[in-house]
Amino acid sequence: MIEKTTAFTIFGKELCVKNYKCSHNGCPYMQKDRPLKMQLSLKLTSYCGASCRFCSAACGKGIKEFLNLKYLETVLNEMKRLNAVRGISITGGEPFTDIGLLNETIEMIFDILGVWTEISINTNGIGLKDIHKIKRLKYVDTVHISRHHYDDKRNSSYFGIDVPGSEAIKEAVESVYDPRIFVLNCLLLADGIGSSKEMKNYLEWAGDIGIKKAGFITAMPVNDYAAKNRVSYKDIFVVDEAILYTDRFEDFEYCNCRDGIYASSSGRMVEFYGRETGYGGPDFVRGFVLGPDGVLRTGYGEKAGIVADLKREIV
Repeated sequence: MIEKTTAFTIFGKELCVKNYKCSHNGCPYMQKDRPLKMQLSLKLTSYCGASCRFCSAACGKGIKEFLNLKYLETVLNEMKRLNAVRGISITGGEPFTDIGLLNETIEMIFDILGVWTEISINTNGIGLKDIHKIKRLKYVDTVHISRHHYDDKRNSSYFGIDVPGSEAIKEAVESVYDPRIFVLNCLLLADGIGSSKEMKNYLEWAGDIGIKKAGFITAMPVNDYAAKNRVSYKDIFVVDEAILYTDRFEDFEYCNCRDGIYASSSGRMVEFYGRETGYGGPDFVRGFVLGPDGVLRTGYGEKAGIVADLKREIV
């Protein structure tokens, strides 16, 4: 058995970090390649106009704080020095709240780390109208759209605001150079997509609007609503002639995933994955998060470990 953790020093602080690759299709766990690569998540803003019942960050709805690019530059240069970047996820809040800052962030990432750095953007959908304002869109790997039901009205009810519907997503898909850039993220909830039948309905709908990939994610029990309504993806993925399961990944008791391909009734192919992450997580670092408060943390939330407080280190 390999050692689960190893030492990793960043900003002069020694951390205990993940030292292994997830088990692939039941194969043994393998040590990570060297140099160690870490995922960096950027909370571009604390603001989000939605009020999702399953979200732990609803308190940030009305707070408009934004990431300071001086802090980002410092973090990127340190991670470049260590050759430690696996990929960068741009999230929030809602990152399309400030399209200018989103563009500046992407430009800085490419200027410092190179244009082939893997970048993903996470949006509740409101950014679709501005998708072509992203100057380097063709170099962005994925745009994840949170979409929790195939029915437009029911989907908007989860957000508490009107978000772009099926036609808007279809138009965005048809307007980009490669429709595979879009991935749908769907939380599995008992009052929504919470059964194998509803999962198939969702995949049928995704194929009809041109989406090539969708993710079904078991909600974290961050509040009473999420705890009561969360559904395990393992309970709804069943044997079906329209489904071909491909890869399976396991991360001990912390996380497990399963991939597959769905053939819709109209002959369209939609990739999908299911994911369930254990609540609480491991006691070692798996990635970093930089937010508008200028603090680099070992995860989301104020209870995550502090790696560096850039406000104090940058004058």
